[in-house]
This record gives sequence, structure tokens and C-alpha cells, in this order.
Amino acid sequence: MNTIESINLIYRNPEVRGGRPCIIGTSLRVLDIVSAMRWNGRSPEQMADDYQITLGQVHAALAYYYCNQIEIDADIRASERKSKAIAEQVLADKSSLYSRLQHYMQDDDFRAALSEAMEASDENRTARIRALFAKMAANEQEVNTFPAARTAKSLE
Repeated sequence: MNTIESINLIYRNPEVRGGRPCIIGTSLRVLDIVSAMRWNGRSPEQMADDYQITLGQVHAALAYYYCNQIEIDADIRASERKSKAIAEQVLADKSSLYSRLQHYMQDDDFRAALSEAMEASDENRTARIRALFAKMAANEQEVNTFPAARTAKSLE
């Protein structure tokens, strides 16, 4: 009599990574493993080392992919379309963002605040940089509305 063994190393949770199949104990998606293999040419051993998971987890993700290839490939194509749209938007805004950042880098206080934010611990770094850029945007909005208010008053 045969006993069928099951290897349960892949899970889905609607609250984790959009419900996409992930490796147990991580939020690493199966499609992340497939993408690393396809586009970055990573071997299973390299992926295990890169992602700090076991070789068994890598192979389980690959086995899951080959059993569900149509679904995972559709997810990969959707992810690629989304990334392409974001990249196009960023490139469209690149020149204005770059020139704005260049302008701010002339300011000693901004450079010091950015340097301090970049040296913060990982959990605080993103929040501090976002706060700095939010402050930058608020300053720009104030500057952009100020001349209009001043012009309107001078015309009265």
C-alpha cells in the first residue's frame, strides 16, 4: 500500500501579497522565484542564498509554478504591465522631479535633512524621507499660491 506524502510549503492569504501564492514563513511570492530564474538567470541555490530560504522552498515554489503555470504567467504579465505603466509615468515626470530636486539640493538645510534621513535606521528611513518630500511639496504649493495672492492684492 502506497502512502502519499504532501509537501506543504506554499500558501495563499488574501491579506498577504494580494492573495498570490507565497512560500511558507515568508511573503516571497512564487512569481518572485520564477522571475529571478527567468530574467536574472538565478539558480535554485543562488535564490535560496539571495532570499535566505531553503533549497526545498525554492524547489517547492518552482514545482508549484510548473503545476500552475498558466495562472502564474498571467500574474507575471499583469505585474509587467503595471510596472511598465508606472515606469512610463515616472519617466514623464522625471525631468520636473529632477529639476525640483536639483533646486532643493542647493539648500543647505534640505541637504542636511536629507543626509540625516538617509542615515536613519531602516524602519525610520522611508518615513523620514517621505516626510521631507512632503514638506518640499508643501513649500512648493505655498510658493506657487503666494505670487497669485500677492498679484491679486496689488491689482485691487
